[in-house]
Amino acid sequence: MILHEVITAEKVPFTYRVAGLGSRFLAYLIDASLLLLLFSAGTMLLSPLDAMQPGLGSAATFVWLFVLTFSYFPAFEWLWLGQTPGKRAIGIRVIQERGTGISFFQAAVRNLVRWVDSLPWIFVAGCYTLGFGVAACHAKNRRLGDWAAGTLVVFVESKARPIHALQEEGEGEGETGQFRSARQRLGQLSKEQKQTILDLCLRREQLRISDRARLFHAVADFFQKQFDLQPAEHQSDEKFVLQLAAVLGAEV
Repeated sequence: MILHEVITAEKVPFTYRVAGLGSRFLAYLIDASLLLLLFSAGTMLLSPLDAMQPGLGSAATFVWLFVLTFSYFPAFEWLWLGQTPGKRAIGIRVIQERGTGISFFQAAVRNLVRWVDSLPWIFVAGCYTLGFGVAACHAKNRRLGDWAAGTLVVFVESKARPIHALQEEGEGEGETGQFRSARQRLGQLSKEQKQTILDLCLRREQLRISDRARLFHAVADFFQKQFDLQPAEHQSDEKFVLQLAAVLGAEV
């Protein structure tokens, strides 16, 4: 088992389990199958256009292929917090080396370099020969696209999968209305900030008690100062942050 450790600004370590080549390959097979289905469906829907004007259906099909090829992976990885349908099915996702969610730029870069990783796929009957070779030689299974974008593929923690568990733990008696009204203000958080807060809440059991209390106090203080969100009377920092994370988790 390969581990990747990230040290936060508060000197607290978070550990991620690096995804192996087998898991990544299975995720790719699922995505490739879905891409093939989408392309086939698009071809069936667009081919009748040739009856209206010769060549129109073929041109539309080519555009559809171009859109699928260059948008499927980066769009899903950006919007789904580092996951494509294949990665989600296998339970892995892409993160930055420092442990946070990837940006659209990183998702685009790692998938543009996918064309280099796929060599000599274009010329001979192979599949990601170069990318597989580079990843197999790297201690954390990073292909060229990961090198270029500064990313890493890791397993999603099994505890973190049911995100709605945050809502159950975060709900308090008579308090949910207050935090539903905070949804608009929480929408000002960046995607990276949202993912960091969710990761903290979902992985809190891995932290030492002192580190856990310090981190939740820092996040609670951030919410109070930046968004003027106040905890209920006698409410702990962790309970306060969990309730806000439940609002964020409901949107993921």
